[in-house]
Amino acid sequence: MTQTAPPPTSTPETGPETWDAVVVGAGPGGLTCAAYLAANGKRVLVLEANQVVGGSTQVFRRAGNKFEFDVGTHYVGECGPGGRMQTALSGLALTERIKWLRQRPEGHCQIMIPGTTFQTPTGWDTYLERLIAAFPDEEAGLRRCVRVMRTIAAGERPRRRPWALLRWGVRPITTLMAACGLSADAQAVILAENGDYTWPPHRTPTAMHAGFLHHYLQAGAYYPRGGGQVIGAHLTDVVQSYGGRVRTKARVEQIVIEDGRAVGVRLQGGEEIRAEVVVSAADFKKTWSELVGDQHLTRRLRRKLDGLEMTLPMFAVYVALDVDLRERDTPPLAWVWPNNDVDGYYREVAASRCPEQMPVGISCPTAKDPAGTHSAPPGYSTLELVSWAPKDYGFWNVETGPADGGSYGRDERYLQLKEELTQRVLDTAELMIPDIRERMVFCEASTPITQERFTLTTGGSCYGIAPLLKNLGPFRPRVTTHIPGLFLAGGSTEHMFGINATIYGGMGTAGAVLGRDLVQEVNDGAVFVDETRLTEITDDFDPLLASKPGSAIRRPVRRRPRATA
Repeated sequence: MTQTAPPPTSTPETGPETWDAVVVGAGPGGLTCAAYLAANGKRVLVLEANQVVGGSTQVFRRAGNKFEFDVGTHYVGECGPGGRMQTALSGLALTERIKWLRQRPEGHCQIMIPGTTFQTPTGWDTYLERLIAAFPDEEAGLRRCVRVMRTIAAGERPRRRPWALLRWGVRPITTLMAACGLSADAQAVILAENGDYTWPPHRTPTAMHAGFLHHYLQAGAYYPRGGGQVIGAHLTDVVQSYGGRVRTKARVEQIVIEDGRAVGVRLQGGEEIRAEVVVSAADFKKTWSELVGDQHLTRRLRRKLDGLEMTLPMFAVYVALDVDLRERDTPPLAWVWPNNDVDGYYREVAASRCPEQMPVGISCPTAKDPAGTHSAPPGYSTLELVSWAPKDYGFWNVETGPADGGSYGRDERYLQLKEELTQRVLDTAELMIPDIRERMVFCEASTPITQERFTLTTGGSCYGIAPLLKNLGPFRPRVTTHIPGLFLAGGSTEHMFGINATIYGGMGTAGAVLGRDLVQEVNDGAVFVDETRLTEITDDFDPLLASKPGSAIRRPVRRRPRATA
């Protein structure tokens, strides 16, 4: 492997900086791609508009740093030995630095609908057994429904009438459940966790929901020790330890195209940076419509963008309580539905209405991490309560989006609506934690407008383009593009959304840039990072501080990198 070159500099005489690769966006996908490129000898610059790297895996602190909250790291699948997460991290020598904690093997997520409490287990067989125990009168329909979903998700080929069974994969999940004669309650339990991708069941292909269930059922759910910020901190460390640079508060205004090829980027304020390769891990729709521009799009891509739908945005409430919920054996993860009409709630939100009764995902970091020291002091707990709400600016009384400089934080109608939805979320959370309001010592909410402000995503979407059939499988955007030198990373690519998928996909994008199958190389044992070059982790290591480049990551002594197998 070639010696890593020092970071480039620019002067009025030499002109713009020149890098081997510029990565736009420091979410988990962009950072993983940058880390693999840097570890393979490329001079890499990562540009992040926010002041902290990590995208939706970042955290924030409140009450004088007393409480810490995860923005989007709630639970992740396929993180055990042999899983995709361990594969992606192993090539960067990060498996011991980013540790994944298995969540309640007996049932990682508690589902609550009126009259039924269900624990989501590991394994399809156990899942079916628990469904039958909950709804014994529906055994035949449940067996049929689970058999179809399992066959599709696991990629199995049934022995009898294979195409008759597999064709269910392209139909809506609600169509399958209705054909199986399932009650509204049974359907609600099967659909309860679909807030993890915020899309209406009647528009969700069975293959999508089955694959989502399989992601957790095959090996359980996990949470990173120390909170979501450890992901961005350690990926940033790899980039910078191998001669790259990560810049925050650096918003890209344009991807520069010359003679049909991507040659760099231009930042707000006019600074231009040149590169042989540009990787956009930014929002898919904005990458093309704003950063690249219509004049460089194909006719087919223009048509796709015109009709492109994004997943619904989140409304989140962050709460601290003056009680340690671990002492109550409160589940670390739960989805609470105040009624059994899952599809009905989505229809209301799609019509730009927010019903009085809101479903809520409840995540308790202090219960997920045995040490529990990163999120709250002893005797306290933190909660992240997530739901979803309309994205329309009109609903929030906003005329211009925050990404375009629009002001909204002091608008009376916006604040009133935000408070109303906060109380609705707390109403639902009370179904699992009855004294949540009495024990609450801190409460703050974020809206889809907040999400758009910090992540610059279309409509504040957390999960990228909608999981419609036309956006899945072979129809999903590839990481390579029609513009030479321009590649994509992130949740709207062929590798799908979610923390696991975007990290694994970042490795795939780096492989496409390098013209190599990095996934196969890592599976064969390749490790591209010499761990001795990384920052030493001491007892006072702060992932959040380390995720603000220049403040905590040291400049290590440059030694020749090596690859081991």
